[in-house]
Amino acid sequence: MAVTPHDGAGTTFTFAGTGYTVTNIVITNTDPNVENTIDVSHLGLTTGASVLTQDRPLGGSTTSTGQTVQVDYLGKSLIADGSTGTLVVSHNSVTLLSRAATVSSSTLTFAVNDAVKGSATFRIARS
Repeated sequence: MAVTPHDGAGTTFTFAGTGYTVTNIVITNTDPNVENTIDVSHLGLTTGASVLTQDRPLGGSTTSTGQTVQVDYLGKSLIADGSTGTLVVSHNSVTLLSRAATVSSSTLTFAVNDAVKGSATFRIARS
């Protein structure tokens, strides 16, 4: 019988060659072209009426993969917004993700009686 891992112990994270002490990683996949219509409903619709939609007048992004990675880490190093590099997520020496990425947002949290913690969200580039 296969053994199911109970936690993420043994997971490592590096970005642009720098390793971080990561406490949480969330990899999200969404279809960047899923919403190809816009809602054009109006206030004259009555209860129970269908939502009115039309095709988007502009095309979707040609560079978005719909994939993001969000990490929480320990330390005072703020990962600069807009910085780019190779993002690597490995678990017990097995590489789960290794792709070019760009930081879309980052924060540092300073609190009383707690470790300094950072958080960053990365957009994954098309390969």
